[in-house]
Amino acid sequence: MFASINRAGAIRPFCPAVTRFIVYTSLYLSIAGAAMVYISCFLQGLAFDPVAAALLVLVTFAVYNLNRRTDEDEDAINHTERYAFTKKHGLILFRSAACAYAVALGLSALWGPASLIVTAVPLVAGIVYSVPLFPARFGFKRLKEVPLMKSMVVAFSWAVPPALLPICHAALPAGAATGIVGAFFFLLVFTNTVVFDIRDVEGDAVSGVRTIPTIFGAGGALLLLTGLNAGFGAALLLAGRTLPGPCITPALAAGVVYAQGYILCFRRLVRETLLFELLTDGQFIVLAGTLSLSSLVAP
Repeated sequence: MFASINRAGAIRPFCPAVTRFIVYTSLYLSIAGAAMVYISCFLQGLAFDPVAAALLVLVTFAVYNLNRRTDEDEDAINHTERYAFTKKHGLILFRSAACAYAVALGLSALWGPASLIVTAVPLVAGIVYSVPLFPARFGFKRLKEVPLMKSMVVAFSWAVPPALLPICHAALPAGAATGIVGAFFFLLVFTNTVVFDIRDVEGDAVSGVRTIPTIFGAGGALLLLTGLNAGFGAALLLAGRTLPGPCITPALAAGVVYAQGYILCFRRLVRETLLFELLTDGQFIVLAGTLSLSSLVAP
């Protein structure tokens, strides 16, 4: 998939206007959230949980649109097209995001306090991550200004809900499979976050946001991600072999290989902004689709 992209513009998204709308409104990421729930249920041997999927759709849509209101200075430099879209439709996106999270919290409350707490994790993390809550003596105002902490908070906040919501709703205890699924999501989201930081390094540097790429440079960050993906990925594959089911290890391997693909092809992919976002943010959609097809072929 990635190796075939040899020059900017080699592949262009179908119907760019519609694609931009889906990406810039975070609807695409919301679909990815539902895909994470499907993957989680598949790897944990659970029936697909449509309520958990709906919660992830609502929460993802809400958090990313709310977060963009706090990231306008960086977006004005890093992503001028998305910035213009957000400024034009900012009010309706903000109101829609607030309503979406309110609905998510209300729906999760119907499934018990555990579901409500897990659903609130991205909101709490998003506030701590984006809003200037810390005093000057800390050396930073927002948690996103702490290089490693930023990526870890984002990865944690998006690994927890899809891993835990299905077992909360099934009234089951967290087991080894839950931990492996959570670690798998953490690795892929962490990688995704740092890759986008590499793309956004100019705006982050101007805005004074210290990320891994602003410290180590793009090349250093890519090498760091490759080492992390190889080491952490190998550990996940070994752990996955302890779980029942013939598809667990191949599914984990597919996710790790996909992430490594866009790490290796970053410099070519990043030239096409929209394609770059579709491929990097689409990792869970592709994996969920592959698992769904495999289950139809060999149920």
